[in-house]
Amino acid sequence: MAGAAPQEHTGKGGKKPLDAELNLVPFIDLLSCCISFLLITAVWTQIAGLQVASSGGPPDQQKQETTIDVKLLLTEKGYSLTMAGAQIDIPKINQNGAQAYDRKTLDEKLKTLKASLPDQSAITVQPEDAVAYSDLVETVDTCMGEQLKNVTVAPMN
Repeated sequence: MAGAAPQEHTGKGGKKPLDAELNLVPFIDLLSCCISFLLITAVWTQIAGLQVASSGGPPDQQKQETTIDVKLLLTEKGYSLTMAGAQIDIPKINQNGAQAYDRKTLDEKLKTLKASLPDQSAITVQPEDAVAYSDLVETVDTCMGEQLKNVTVAPMN
């Protein structure tokens, strides 16, 4: 039997001893593995999280006075940056024989926006349904890299 003490015969009527020692080493090993697995996955959930605001309630009136409404549309054709009634289209580029989003140009446009409006920290990213999730994440990272910390992801109208 696993975990039981070896059977010893005492010679008196064939009675078996009632004391048994359990081997706790396998249990401790299993518990150690479970704890380390849970700690590692807890760190992964913090790293993999995408911190964005929800597109819900009304914007604060105080912040709206010093900033403008900036929207970044992700379409199959490329980016479309809309701010204060002006629209800037950034088409996809041909990269290694495949169409890819032009993140360098987007980065330059966001730097120009941040230079002209240093208090601007909000942007709304609106992807089409056909846009890959990896492209959305890279776009949000690009926006956060340009000190636009209040990124909101909203569906297209």
